[in-house]
Amino acid sequence: MEQQTNSGVSNDLIFGILCYLGILWIIPLLVNKKNEFFRLHLAQGLVVLILEVILGILGRLPIIWRLADWFWFVPGLVSAFAIIKMLTGDTMYHLPVVYDISRSFKF
Repeated sequence: MEQQTNSGVSNDLIFGILCYLGILWIIPLLVNKKNEFFRLHLAQGLVVLILEVILGILGRLPIIWRLADWFWFVPGLVSAFAIIKMLTGDTMYHLPVVYDISRSFKF
């Protein structure tokens, strides 16, 4: 029994981490787990992914690319922070600005 519980927790943690790794965000969505843990991290991961796409598009524009270059590291930093919080046991951490934006998504 204990092995199933430990593997269940580690599987949830793995899927939670995948929510913050760019396009791999789609894998936890396809698992279709409808608990609060997955809804929180799917929504926050989607906000990070949208930020990555926006910065990628802005980085291609001739005038704005220098400004986008200054902020290219932000999605990776946010993702790393969220993953570290999950690995240290704070699995329901709300990223300050990301959480406010992610509340508009319904999963």
